[in-house]
Amino acid sequence: MNILIITPYLPYPLNSGGAQGVFNMIEHLRSKHSFTMIINEGGQNNKQNLLALRKLWPDVDIIYYPFVRQMMCPSFLYEKTRRVMLRMIAPNSRRLKIETALRPYGEWFSHHHVDFVHRIIAEKKIDMVEVNFIESLAWGNYLPDNVKKVFIHHELGFVRKERLLSSLQLTSKEKEMLATAKSTEFANLEKYDAVVTVTDTDKKILEREGLSVPVYTSNSAVNTESFPYSVTPGNLTFIGGYGHLPNVEGIDWFVKNVAPLLSDRNLRLNIIGRGWPDTYNTQCGVDVCLKGFVEKLSDVALGSIMIVPILSGSGMRMKILEAAAMSLPMVTTTVGVEGLDFVDGESCIIADTPEDYAKAIIRLTEDADLRRKLGENANKVFEQKYSVSKLVENRDNIYQKIIANY
Repeated sequence: MNILIITPYLPYPLNSGGAQGVFNMIEHLRSKHSFTMIINEGGQNNKQNLLALRKLWPDVDIIYYPFVRQMMCPSFLYEKTRRVMLRMIAPNSRRLKIETALRPYGEWFSHHHVDFVHRIIAEKKIDMVEVNFIESLAWGNYLPDNVKKVFIHHELGFVRKERLLSSLQLTSKEKEMLATAKSTEFANLEKYDAVVTVTDTDKKILEREGLSVPVYTSNSAVNTESFPYSVTPGNLTFIGGYGHLPNVEGIDWFVKNVAPLLSDRNLRLNIIGRGWPDTYNTQCGVDVCLKGFVEKLSDVALGSIMIVPILSGSGMRMKILEAAAMSLPMVTTTVGVEGLDFVDGESCIIADTPEDYAKAIIRLTEDADLRRKLGENANKVFEQKYSVSKLVENRDNIYQKIIANY
């Protein structure tokens, strides 16, 4: 099968859950299918990363859409400039939070861009186009009718927006914008032949909301090696980049509300991920160490307690799977483990208030048997349900059904 991947993010290096999800599916299916990828030049989609990925995937045709062509689109240039200025002038403002949630800028569909994609579809004799991430959702309106179109929904946009803004008192206009964003998301989803979510929870939400196109579940896979349980006393770990709003919201909640309750425990929190500013280096209650992007997670995380203080967003928390692969005991929120088969008290601890979260961490630091039990049970769940081989086989079966039935 000839498959075209459209994604706003180059899936290399593997510095985010989304990158791992896209990378691992292509990595393990490129021997069965012919893949072409179109990606916008710019940002982290730089030439050095592109060359590295091309070296890994000599059989995958990765095509840049030039940044200069993006800049020739007036709406793209205006929105990008306006958002940069807003971040400079009012980086912590309510307005920026509202704008980031309700008006995330993604791709702009100029005639040149659409013709560019259509030309590649024709030249490569594409059978199916797979569109990834909410920023690219609207591509369903611009793709030709003679190919199958599938959207991979890594995170439900309207759920993320509602949760991100739940702490704010929205104006009537802002509530209207939120409702419009939701209806637009569903209208765009209806343009596809099928939608694939990364959790059953998201699938059920879309079906309950009345989406008429077929919805499948295909969990994303992590490339983290499986490790037996070990222990490094006093270490906490968080995995996630600063560029993802739910990560920032979760860490801010942790350092402000949970960390002060741990001030007598002599704990260190290692934050693994790109972009975290130095202001997080010294926080009340725990010693925070910013590790940046780490090529091999086990070098830093092995033996620690994983924290997943996620309060908003949807989709699949790849950090949960990474923790389970390394047999790490973990403390998560209900949202953090949503859609995954990890059970409170058996393979994780779920805590949703600062007091309960702090108590769970203290309990794990004091109870060696509980640490081992949670870590080993989490690893068993990972091996049985979330190994790469099982997840890739499921995705391939979904591809075959879409081609055969619709």
